[in-house]
Amino acid sequence: MIDTAAEFARIKSLHPGAVLHQEGGKPLVLLPQFTFVADGKNETMDLLLHPSPHSGYVTRLFFERQIAARGKNWGQHRLLERMWWTLSYEKVQPDQPWTSMLINHLASVT
Repeated sequence: MIDTAAEFARIKSLHPGAVLHQEGGKPLVLLPQFTFVADGKNETMDLLLHPSPHSGYVTRLFFERQIAARGKNWGQHRLLERMWWTLSYEKVQPDQPWTSMLINHLASVT
């Protein structure tokens, strides 16, 4: 069983602006203005980590906007009363720490 409070604390230490939400009884982590590397360039945007199953994937990372240089397999979803973009990327398992989950999802756009 995952300790949501402990996992969120780890994410918060990585990104102090992180906010824990719930939707449909599942935790979601909003990472406002998160800076990461995509296609070899720095990007800053809101991210939303969904560390449990969503839309046929065991975990998901949602982006505020598409990263055009990272493929055409983007889908759009509505979570927390706003639209998000996500890649079709299924290599991130739910049995790892949320910080690792985030890093592994970001590898899909590096």
